[in-house]
Amino acid sequence: MKLVLWIHGADEQSHECVAEFIDFVKYEEYHNVSMSKVEQDIKIRDLAWLAWHSEKRRNKITVEFDKWLESVTNISLDAGEGRIVPLERTQPTG
Repeated sequence: MKLVLWIHGADEQSHECVAEFIDFVKYEEYHNVSMSKVEQDIKIRDLAWLAWHSEKRRNKITVEFDKWLESVTNISLDAGEGRIVPLERTQPTG
């Protein structure tokens, strides 16, 4: 289980962050809610918490969640740059 997130900072820099199985388990423990319920009604705060936990677990940050939020302008599921988009129709071959 992995979720690729993009953290956009107040410094106008963005970087990829991968939330992994351990981050989802810790989310369930900390918030006392199953991920299946979260998936039905996911909030930006949920994505932010997963990104924060992943970054903290990897020792990329040391600040607590609310303080970290002050340095973030957005969390997204796709950077939007360099993305390969599938064709709407299958192209003819041969």
